[in-house]
Formats: sequence, structure tokens, C-alpha cells
Amino acid sequence: MSPGTQLTVEPASQKSSVPEVIVMKSKELEDDGRIGKAACLARNSYTKNISLEMSSNKVVYELNTPILTSEGLYNTIQVVNVTKSTEVTCSAKFNNSTITTSTTLPEEEAEETVTEKVCNTTDTSAQG
Repeated sequence: MSPGTQLTVEPASQKSSVPEVIVMKSKELEDDGRIGKAACLARNSYTKNISLEMSSNKVVYELNTPILTSEGLYNTIQVVNVTKSTEVTCSAKFNNSTITTSTTLPEEEAEETVTEKVCNTTDTSAQG
């Protein structure tokens, strides 16, 4: 059986762009040290040559190659195991550049902020 031919379709002109790097952490983590998940997403990159490195080396999922979106941009993700006390840091490396982002607020404060925004958005759309 032959391996076949692989066809990759890419945009003709790739502009230079800085991807958006987002770090997310499980809400359900308890103080007892239970294991949860954290994810790093790099999205809207004009290059597929992007790699992610997270502060936890306990990788449970990562894409082999970034996904090409219908807009001609690339997205990639990595998921790791963490505990509640773990500060999660993610570095996206691309085109000799690095973007690093991390969880900055304690989990309880971050959850309250997100909940407020979601409620306000829901209330506004329900009234419209």
C-alpha cells in the first residue's frame, strides 16, 4: 500500500500578524489538590509555524499541526493537567517571536468577573 499524496491548501499571501494567545483553567478545581485541566489557545495566526509551551509539562492534548480556518488563519491548542494552586503560563513561539500570557487573577476572582460579564450580556440580549 502506498502512502499517497498529501495536499495542503494555504493562502497565497500571508501577512505578518501577532496571534491572540489565551490561557484558560478549569473552574472545578478543589483545594484538596485535585487535578484539573488548563488550555492555551493561539488563534488568528498568519503562520502555521507556531508552537505552544505551557508551565505544566503534563500535556494531555495538543494538535500536531495548527488548524487552517476559513479566514486563512491558523489556530492551535495545548491542554495540560494542573492543580488549583498552579499558575498557568503559556508561551507561543512563531517567526522568531514569543508571546507569553498567564492566569493573573486568583480563580475565585476570575470566575466572578466572567460570571458578571456573561449575566450582563444575557440580560441585554433578552431585553432586545
